[in-house]
Amino acid sequence: MRVNVARHATIVSFLVATPVFAKEDVSQFYGEDEDMISLATGTTQPLATAPAVATVITSEDIERLGATTLAEVLETVPGLHVGTERAVSDIFVIRGFFHPFNVQVLVLINGIPVNDAANGGRPQAWRMPVHNIARIEIMRGPGSALYGADAFAGVINITTKTVQDIRGAEVGLLGGSFDTAGVWALYGKRNQEDEQSQDLEVALALEATTTDGYSGTVRADQQSRIDALLGTSASLAPGPLHTGRDDFNARIDLARPNHWRFRAGYQGFHDVGTGAGLGLALDPSGAVDVNLFNADFTYYPSLPKPWEGDIQASYLRTVTEGNVTILPPGTLRGLFPDGVRNAFTYAVDQFRFGGTIRHDGFSGHRLRFGAGVNYTANATEEKVNYLATPAGPIIPAGRFADTRELGIDKALPDADRTNIYGFAQDEWHLAPDWHLTAGVRVDRYSDFGTTVNPRLALVWNTAPDLIFKALYGRAFRAPAFFDLYGNSPFILVGNRDIRPETIDMLEFVALKSWTPYPLTTSLNVFGYETDDLIAIEPTDPLAFASPSTNRNVEGTRGRGFEFEAWYDPTPGLRLKFNYAYQQSRDQETGARETLAPARQVYGEVNWRFQPHWQLNARVKWIFDPFDHALADLALRRTDVADHMDFTLLVNNLFDVEANEPSLFSRALPDGVPLPGRNVMAQIRYRF
Repeated sequence: MRVNVARHATIVSFLVATPVFAKEDVSQFYGEDEDMISLATGTTQPLATAPAVATVITSEDIERLGATTLAEVLETVPGLHVGTERAVSDIFVIRGFFHPFNVQVLVLINGIPVNDAANGGRPQAWRMPVHNIARIEIMRGPGSALYGADAFAGVINITTKTVQDIRGAEVGLLGGSFDTAGVWALYGKRNQEDEQSQDLEVALALEATTTDGYSGTVRADQQSRIDALLGTSASLAPGPLHTGRDDFNARIDLARPNHWRFRAGYQGFHDVGTGAGLGLALDPSGAVDVNLFNADFTYYPSLPKPWEGDIQASYLRTVTEGNVTILPPGTLRGLFPDGVRNAFTYAVDQFRFGGTIRHDGFSGHRLRFGAGVNYTANATEEKVNYLATPAGPIIPAGRFADTRELGIDKALPDADRTNIYGFAQDEWHLAPDWHLTAGVRVDRYSDFGTTVNPRLALVWNTAPDLIFKALYGRAFRAPAFFDLYGNSPFILVGNRDIRPETIDMLEFVALKSWTPYPLTTSLNVFGYETDDLIAIEPTDPLAFASPSTNRNVEGTRGRGFEFEAWYDPTPGLRLKFNYAYQQSRDQETGARETLAPARQVYGEVNWRFQPHWQLNARVKWIFDPFDHALADLALRRTDVADHMDFTLLVNNLFDVEANEPSLFSRALPDGVPLPGRNVMAQIRYRF
């Protein structure tokens, strides 16, 4: 191979001659206050130079959007699409990774996972209101080197408000379409016990909402398929979705700065409708209740400089209860006059204990080490009125009773797992304009073994207004208890030999501020390869009551890019645009994965046309497999009266009929309908 010596000498000369730029030079182009992130390395740093492809959304951004839920906010992030499965839960699809339980995206609240081990993703029907959110950090790409399991396609960390964010108290009301109504209250106070002690900070948050939900029409469902096979007419389709729900959220935050912090909370989702049906057949009378209880305590020990660290213990209990009709009354030629019924309780307890230690000041190195142990256990109770036969179809049990009374196995047996982990990370400032981050994490699981996940990132500030990044990461998705031990004729038969999914991803980033114009652009190009993907496959694709099994498959290869642009032509006007493209193919068959959108286009205009008036207009186009464009419009008025502001939001402004594809396309051939035009008003008063 011939080497062009002159060309390489020119490149080396350019690198050596590149001027050195201070952090302050970079921050004047990309921001230093709001545009900071800690998700990328565990330490706070400017977003522009962080070793990750990431987005930061502040509480001010949320207010500008007029959003009331996390899902509405995340739809603005490049390469992230908020889908749905059965219209019960939101699915955060990052770079094309779609799963009905959203197992490949790790969601954290104040750095602590809300994913549970029963199904691997967030609890069914989980939803996050936004009025107590201080900021959201979204990292696209693998994050297991820092965060362990499920940080596969990306990581989302939600930081709730503290005293500094609330600064007194506020109350608010919301109401709108689908008979939606809600109320929230925030309170923050700093108490000083004496002149020698640190201030005690107290923050409280309460929010409650109720809605009848939207009722898009499901034209055909699982029972429609059964009717076609048996010549019956028990299906309730065409019929409406059932998406009503009552939500309640409460949180408390106590802290003595630089010493300790204690948080506790409760999230309750009650009378949650079954959407298109938990059994993929319409179920107007079924409902799900979900209750989450959390507590965590972080202690910051006094260490000699330049060492610092923290020790944290946390607990999360998730209880999911459901009483549903899987198939409607009269199904299977009248064998089930009351329908195929199921009542269940899944209780998952998660205990976490760990610590980190950091050293800043060793010859340009910032070192970070951590270790800990996580213990998870689930307990289930289940009542059914059916029995599974060796051939697959179900028969009546003769009564609706506990599985123990019927002498059959539960859909999810009781199980537990222990995870012991350790990680190390080095942020090495090779030079003021070169930053290398290297890290690795080792996780040992009691039920499936050990995983090792490295990451490597090189950030080059070629000039204050031009930054390049090269990133490599490996991540894994731990098998859920349902994957390993599931035993349901309708859901899944587990496979105890399942291995964790893995992904290797390579990314290149170019970030440019086009001075003197108020324009910033970012281009992210990525490619990845997955291995041992856990594929859900029907035992008999033509049968109507045949459980799915799972197995590890070779995986997929994918590639794509994300382009973003921000333009501020005047102080009161900001224009945003992003375009995302992704494509992945099955390595065994070469078939293209089609459940996630191949292309997404997003545009936003935010205009402060009067001192107290602000208009936000945005539209998102989704292309392939289901093409549609949804536009939203938010009008905000601050200081309507002293300390009071008002927001009016119209979602799906043009009342577009749109559907989301379903993984279970045989049962829901037309997918899941999305809401039509809906209006939401909010009024807030700050004390």
